[in-house]
Amino acid sequence: MSIGKRIALVVLIGIVLYPPLKIYWAEHQVTAFCNDVVVGASVEELERAAQDHWLKIGKIPAKTMEGKPSPAKLFIWEGFVFRRWFCEISHANGKVESKHIFDLD
Repeated sequence: MSIGKRIALVVLIGIVLYPPLKIYWAEHQVTAFCNDVVVGASVEELERAAQDHWLKIGKIPAKTMEGKPSPAKLFIWEGFVFRRWFCEISHANGKVESKHIFDLD
């Protein structure tokens, strides 16, 4: 087998294996992270922990709608194109109030 065919075979194997491995890793990382989140924990510490686990972070600031305040939200997420997992963390005054795991596909 020529070197070109070997390289093509390695690339093909990588293309076939990468998506399912990335999806498995993303689900495992986000689920494990969210399961470790404790109500009352510091949001600042959670952000550092998410970065240490190579997870992506999104933020929605607190706002008032129809006279009712809504808590700020922190989204810790990871995934691959068609499959993503999120840990939605509601917080106020820098402390976790609730958490929820969901996925999009």
